[in-house]
Amino acid sequence: MNFHPSTLLSLSMVAAFSVPAAAFQMPSSSSIRAHSTTFMRMNNEIVEVPEEAQPTSSSRAPLRDPMGLYSANSEERKNGLIETTEEVSEPNKIYDPLNLYPSDSEERKNGMVKSIEPEVVVANAVVDPMGLYDSDSGEVDSDAIMSQALPFATRPLMLTGELPGDAGFDPLGFAKSREDLMNYREAEIKHARLAMLAAAGWPLSELFDKKIALALHLTPLVDSSDRAPSILNGGLGKVNPFYWIAVLGAASAIEFYGINRSKSGDESYFPGNLGFDPLGVYPKNEADQKNMQLAEIKNGRLAMIAIFGFAIQEFVSKSGVIDETPFFFLPLAETLKMYTNSGYLN
Repeated sequence: MNFHPSTLLSLSMVAAFSVPAAAFQMPSSSSIRAHSTTFMRMNNEIVEVPEEAQPTSSSRAPLRDPMGLYSANSEERKNGLIETTEEVSEPNKIYDPLNLYPSDSEERKNGMVKSIEPEVVVANAVVDPMGLYDSDSGEVDSDAIMSQALPFATRPLMLTGELPGDAGFDPLGFAKSREDLMNYREAEIKHARLAMLAAAGWPLSELFDKKIALALHLTPLVDSSDRAPSILNGGLGKVNPFYWIAVLGAASAIEFYGINRSKSGDESYFPGNLGFDPLGVYPKNEADQKNMQLAEIKNGRLAMIAIFGFAIQEFVSKSGVIDETPFFFLPLAETLKMYTNSGYLN
């Protein structure tokens, strides 16, 4: 049978339009979620995607939103698809790296625009104690606060005088943040308290060790020169191992307790505050509390210097501190008698 070309064209058009429209209709989102397979249109053809090839929310990479374009009520945030960043934790801050907001805009005036760089603080101000700069030059920082401990240097940024005993002494710049400052104060107060105990216990052991050992029929720990056991003097091997076990156990328990208190979030906590006051001598008002904390840190610093001096003095002189400087540890009459017998006094 022969057909005219125009007839063939008409028949093909009818056949094309007679295909059901549903064949070209994309499935709805609900039907995609309800079935285990997904249909996708590729090159004008509908193909079936296996279930294992479908992306899931758990395998999908999180979205980064540094500019906070997704609202808190968006489906992406509710489903946990937005990666948490510092910018998200400040929803009222506008990130403006291109400086699109002018300085006189309402957003900048109200502090809603997040600064690109942290605020610059002058660490080494220009000071002129000798008057070398012209008074009108504007190069000298007249607002610089000088260190109390080092009057020729500016006060370190972190040392604001808030802590008792803070005289602005940090020439090597150890405290670079408030967290560093608090950690150093914790270490300082612990060493100060240990040094105060050692500064009292060192000479007391040299005064009474032989007498107590003789009464208990034990071997004295101090040597023939009345020197206490130490790393430089030796004699630590004579100490009972159970003593070291007890000391380490007690120290570990106190340290564990102190760390828990420091991380408890108590607003009244300050470095070294263990809540230990069995005699109730800690003052109630804030001014007296500051004075007692100041007295403790000053005596602790002096004790650290003293115990260091004890160790070096006995190592060099080969004599106990009670014999080298008896006027600090013995009654005056006994001290004068020792000096007379030794030839210091005639």
